[in-house]
Amino acid sequence: MELDLNRYCKLLMVFVVLVSCAQKGVTKRVFVREGVDISYIKKVAVLRFENHTKEKYAGERLRDIVSNEILALGIFDVVDKSFVNFVLGEESEEEKVTIDKRMVKRLAKRLGVQGFILGSVDEYKVENRGPFSYPVVALTLRLVDGKSGEIVWSASASKTGYSTLGRLFGVKGKDIVEVSFELVRSMLEDLR
Repeated sequence: MELDLNRYCKLLMVFVVLVSCAQKGVTKRVFVREGVDISYIKKVAVLRFENHTKEKYAGERLRDIVSNEILALGIFDVVDKSFVNFVLGEESEEEKVTIDKRMVKRLAKRLGVQGFILGSVDEYKVENRGPFSYPVVALTLRLVDGKSGEIVWSASASKTGYSTLGRLFGVKGKDIVEVSFELVRSMLEDLR
């Protein structure tokens, strides 16, 4: 039986395309409060993120990425985090500040914002499977109204850098920073 080289090449190309499309995307759940139009929110403060991972600086890394992406997408203006940290430090001498509705109103006035972005990093790691490794990032974000203290938008999402093409052929995948940017951008697109 003679091998048809042209047909073999076409089948191989189809296989490579299908395998490369088998990369895992973003898994996301979103909540939007009914009857709330967030167009009145022009400026936000991104507060410190809770970090539920073993990676010491994951919360601050994701906080910076979220602030950057909010600005890059043109969703809101963002108060500089050093000013936010300073004001939070004045409000409480403890490292971890409890944010209740009274504090939200007070902080909104002091920072000149209409809303706050709060978050928690649920996963931030590199998963190893034999010689193959890929990043995993999971994040929860909340938009809190500065007047009422109510959550008006919330999203939880996760993304991996896993790719079948990478696993089968050793193609270098995305690193944890690239995956983080893609995850955050995907989550914030809902606010545009």
